Amino acid sequence: MKSQEQKLVQTSRDALWKAIIREFFEFFLRYFYPGFVDMIDFEKGFEFLDKELSEIQVKSKGNQRYVDILVKVFLHDGNEEWVLFHIEVQGQDDSNFEERMFIYFYRIFDKYRKQVAALAILTDDEVSHPQKYEYTFLNTKLTYEYATYKLREKDLADFSNKDNPVSIIMEVAWQALKHNKLDDSELYDFKINLIRRLKALNYDAQRIRLLLNFIKRYTNFENSEISLKFEYESHIIFDKEITMGLEEAILTDAIQQGREEGIEIGTQQTEQKFNEERKLAIINLQNEGFDNERIAHILNIPIEKIDTLLETNLEEE
Repeated sequence: MKSQEQKLVQTSRDALWKAIIREFFEFFLRYFYPGFVDMIDFEKGFEFLDKELSEIQVKSKGNQRYVDILVKVFLHDGNEEWVLFHIEVQGQDDSNFEERMFIYFYRIFDKYRKQVAALAILTDDEVSHPQKYEYTFLNTKLTYEYATYKLREKDLADFSNKDNPVSIIMEVAWQALKHNKLDDSELYDFKINLIRRLKALNYDAQRIRLLLNFIKRYTNFENSEISLKFEYESHIIFDKEITMGLEEAILTDAIQQGREEGIEIGTQQTEQKFNEERKLAIINLQNEGFDNERIAHILNIPIEKIDTLLETNLEEE
């Protein structure tokens, strides 16, 4: 059971990182390369090199999971440069990490003859901090150094940039390292404060949704009541300032996650918890003045299912 749940968390975090980097890539550049951004022509956008990356993909020798994103950026002088974002998402030390970073470099250089700036974002909680690959044999020596960002070595002051959403993203990942030291009420306070910071950024609905998903799903609550409380508090904070499509997403994200977990884990307990959450969602929506037709649309269930869930004593099932 535990390994299945861990696999689900890892897969979810993979998707979260990929989506958030793609949408906020300009902000990632401004966050990690502040001395370089004046050279970039942001008006030309970026080109994500998925095909090129797949051709030089480096597989982990162990069970480590990674998110790799290769991007072409355009400079004001007309040149094109490549940036490799490599994120270790499993939170386990990898003895072959440095070698893997070097293999990416020489494969890109050998196949495409392109210079590439590499950044490794390390989200593990290990003391080790791999920053370079070294090879020595007889009188031959090679050293490959790359930029790193080790979350374990950061503190709250490193996330004080209120204008860049990457500050919120990295603080969420940083807090995940400390989640076992927090109870759900402390995690709730932390997430709600981030939601308020997010509102102040005044982004469009698509970007708000991605950031909300990252905040909500990167670290989950153990208590379903607190999870629902957070969902509705998020809804209240953004009341009438977001599109209806996003409103529905806020209310259904946790429920959809429960459905996915039910499919993945396949336990009766998870299905019961899912039904309990839907019942609570219906009650809360009715209290907010939604009629059954609207509730059925928001929760993506048949309208007749509403009365069935409300009449069922879930604790006795």
